[in-house]
Amino acid sequence: MFVPRHPVVENQFCSYGAQTGTGSAGVGGVICYAGAALYLSNSASNQEAIVYRYDLQSNEPTDASERIPFGLSMQKVKTDYHQVHPTMFFMPGDLGSSDVIAAPTYDGAGNITGTAEAPVGVAHLGIWDTVHYTAEFTGTAGTDAVVSSAITPGAMMYVGANCGARLTTSNSGASSDTYNGTRLPNVTTVVARVVKGVSAAKATANINNTTLYPIRVKLLV
Repeated sequence: MFVPRHPVVENQFCSYGAQTGTGSAGVGGVICYAGAALYLSNSASNQEAIVYRYDLQSNEPTDASERIPFGLSMQKVKTDYHQVHPTMFFMPGDLGSSDVIAAPTYDGAGNITGTAEAPVGVAHLGIWDTVHYTAEFTGTAGTDAVVSSAITPGAMMYVGANCGARLTTSNSGASSDTYNGTRLPNVTTVVARVVKGVSAAKATANINNTTLYPIRVKLLV
């Protein structure tokens, strides 16, 4: 048979992959922000669509197919509040939100070891507004980062390294796990083009998390 599938509807059935270790610990800790670039896992142990966000330069995918961006997360994925509340407790502010709360996983002794797979929406193509972006800068992100040039319409955006899989205008591959707005070395696919950009000052404020200024992008994946 040959059955058409609606791309937006079908991508509501992707799952954010299970996490282990400190990366999935904490009280409502964020695993993946909305707007983060995702790759499709090619694990032979699961035939469903499992996605992960890109991470540090030292942890970028070694598999060539996983280096091809699959889409952007439409939702924030976070752990539940198991350290202070019963597992899968929901805060009032979570009700009606777009956040995904990942259930904990356990070992044979009942200890929490991470988070389980959780349904997440994945964005493809289309035009989107996002504040989850960066650009090459000097200084330290979150404190005194300075972007030297504006993010202009038509600029190409890649997967940023060491920054929660933000989109970046930099085509310089990261050489270490320092967050400086550069892209992942071996993830060379153009993920988006800028439709509406921001000045260098606004990009700087966004990276320093002092004032968030969205850009508008056309996704190409």
